[in-house]
Amino acid sequence: MRLSVRLSLVFSLFGLAIAAGLLICHIRIIRREAYARAENMAQATLTAVRALVAVQARAGRYRELGANLEAMIRQAGIATVEVRDRRGRSILHRVDDPRFLGRRPHPGVPIHQVPDGVYDVETEVPLGARGRGTVLVGYHAADLEARLSDIEARAVQWGVTAFLGITMTAWLMGAWFGWRIERLVPRFEALPKDPERFKPLRGEDAGDEVARLVAAFNRMGAVLKEETRRRRELELEKRELAAMLVHDFKTPLTVVRSGVTLLEEQLADTRAGAASRRTLELLNLSTDRLRRMVDDVLQLARMEEVAGLRETKPVDLSALAAAAAKDFSLIAADRRQKLVLDIPEGVEAVVLGDGALVRRVLDNLVYNAIEHTPAHGTVAIGLQVQGAQARVAVCDGGPGIPPEARPDIFRKFFQRDMKRHVGNVGLGLAFCLKAIQRHGGTIGVEDATPRGARFFFTLPLAKSKKAG
Repeated sequence: MRLSVRLSLVFSLFGLAIAAGLLICHIRIIRREAYARAENMAQATLTAVRALVAVQARAGRYRELGANLEAMIRQAGIATVEVRDRRGRSILHRVDDPRFLGRRPHPGVPIHQVPDGVYDVETEVPLGARGRGTVLVGYHAADLEARLSDIEARAVQWGVTAFLGITMTAWLMGAWFGWRIERLVPRFEALPKDPERFKPLRGEDAGDEVARLVAAFNRMGAVLKEETRRRRELELEKRELAAMLVHDFKTPLTVVRSGVTLLEEQLADTRAGAASRRTLELLNLSTDRLRRMVDDVLQLARMEEVAGLRETKPVDLSALAAAAAKDFSLIAADRRQKLVLDIPEGVEAVVLGDGALVRRVLDNLVYNAIEHTPAHGTVAIGLQVQGAQARVAVCDGGPGIPPEARPDIFRKFFQRDMKRHVGNVGLGLAFCLKAIQRHGGTIGVEDATPRGARFFFTLPLAKSKKAG
């Protein structure tokens, strides 16, 4: 639910509570005042009736008293008047409706609780020779309740009108406040995605919290835009410098490798050549490692320059894994290692992507596995199809990757625990991560069985992409 709608609903409910509260209080005040006036009038009428009864009863003129009470009932709107002696026997009883002749009075019952629509009051009165008695006067409460109901109905109408007005005002206020805040949301969401396209919001003169929020957002966006621009310039300079350095490395590296090859040929049949064979092998391995590091830097720089893949074609992972196993079998054999290819028979694992990049990823993983596997150890390349995903895994027989190093192992230039891991594990794996992510896959590392590390990556099968 949008913020403006929520604020409007909250303001509307608040307006409803105010209107309902005012209406209920107004009705209660009206009833309380009406009951108070009716009770005061009843007491005044009772006083007048008592005086009349006292005067004429003292003179014994009860017939004249009855006629006067009938006239008073007609003029004052009284329901019943009854005079009783001190024993409670009725001496005189006049009513404006024959239905009230047999009713039982309820003196002391509040006017808003009378059961039969007649409010009774009583008081003592001197009856002359008869001693003291009681006079009871009953007033019509039903008419009062009818008038109060009519007043309440009009009050409810006015209350509903007021509620609608308050609700509309509250809705507009909530929508206005919500709009002021909601218009900031897309700008907040867009800022971290592309800080360089930030444009300050138009300032407000309200001076409230929203205006302060706008000002703070403008300051934050300006700082972030400038910082992003500066970092982008530094990244560009860094990439250009790295590309120049790596390119300049390739020429002397080629010269060194050619020189080592030439020395091997010249010393092949001599006694010094046999003694220096291991040294030449180490020089070859070192130059080969340096060449791979240079290639990794170049490949990583090229991938960071473009957002997508250069080409997308069907890639047979089974054939690609078999080719990698064949190419690295001689290197593994030279190190007295066993290279195993584990592909179930009949497995078809075709993905869409850049075959050269995927092969480069697999080569990096296999090369690292050979580097970290001791002599007489086993390096395994496996391929499985799991649902709509193809999973390629490379297992080594080395010491494994410590759990605390796994979250950062695919970060550029990351090296951890150098006593257990020889060589750079940052550039090649950083390239692998970016290449697999460009293909819409995932890459990770886990423990191998019985020992070592298992690097794996998954790619969506071509069939699943076509079906989607």
